[in-house]
Amino acid sequence: MRAQAPKGDLIYVAMLNQRLVAALRLHPVNSAYLLRSMCVSAEHRHQGIGSALLTYLQSPLEQIECYSFPFSHLLDFYARAQFQICEAATVPQSIYDKYHRYRDNGKKIILMKHQPPQAPKE
Repeated sequence: MRAQAPKGDLIYVAMLNQRLVAALRLHPVNSAYLLRSMCVSAEHRHQGIGSALLTYLQSPLEQIECYSFPFSHLLDFYARAQFQICEAATVPQSIYDKYHRYRDNGKKIILMKHQPPQAPKE
């Protein structure tokens, strides 16, 4: 992975005993964001750290339009963080173009959008 994130990206990290164990970035794409480069260190995977990082982000994610292109085997992981599969035809053109570029390069990814539960109407 790249050591530097582009200017404008929002970086979130998880620390354990003053050691970086997970990170992700929110990359602005026009008026939306793309959750990219989520990574948990190999020795800390399957311990709930990635889930905790996404749980921490729920409030900021509710304030923005956010998409992600996770690998297809991570569908349930992202679904637990309020991301839902969405149709390519329903997303902004800039997101659509990036998604298809990755997919056309052979990546087994899915297109998801953060969609928190709606408050019940009174």
